[in-house]
Amino acid sequence: MKYNITDNYLEEKYIAHLENRILRSGPEFQWLFQEQVAHGDDKVDGAFYFVHEVYNHYFHYSDMHNELEYLYNMLDVRGLIRCRIIMYVNQGRQIIHAPHVDFGYKHKAALLYMNDCNGYTLMANSDWDAANDHTFADDKGQKVDVLEYMKDKIFTNEEKVMSKRNRLLIHDGSRPHCSTTCTDAKKRYLIAVNYF
Repeated sequence: MKYNITDNYLEEKYIAHLENRILRSGPEFQWLFQEQVAHGDDKVDGAFYFVHEVYNHYFHYSDMHNELEYLYNMLDVRGLIRCRIIMYVNQGRQIIHAPHVDFGYKHKAALLYMNDCNGYTLMANSDWDAANDHTFADDKGQKVDVLEYMKDKIFTNEEKVMSKRNRLLIHDGSRPHCSTTCTDAKKRYLIAVNYF
């Protein structure tokens, strides 16, 4: 599986309920500031975001876990790895974050976009095959700059999945991808679920 996109994924009543809980929430809905988006080596200027941790490390951190049971069922989640609600703020310019993988093993990653904006998820080229890409196994003793390699070789097709309200993207979370901020809305919201 490379990736699949489904528009109008959830029933209107349910997506409106989630919007009310997330987008129109008051101070009781807590956001945690994260200094890096992709990983500790993310040197992209302005790379930060906010996360509402729902589930991680076999523990649910938020009442949203119960609110998302219907979504988990729709996704046919057999084993939940992590669930987060993510918010990127408009910084006056579009920032493309560093390439990353969610976890280093094959699993499903679902992104449910909560609002329309010009932010997007940049996906690794559909024809890129990690198993047959030997660039990372450098046999000359040279250190490969993985981030630069990813940008130069893995994202050349510019495969973008635009943020659209109630659009679902499902992909293998062990394949490289990038997130972005938006410039045509105050914030970009999405729900990220990693699972088997």
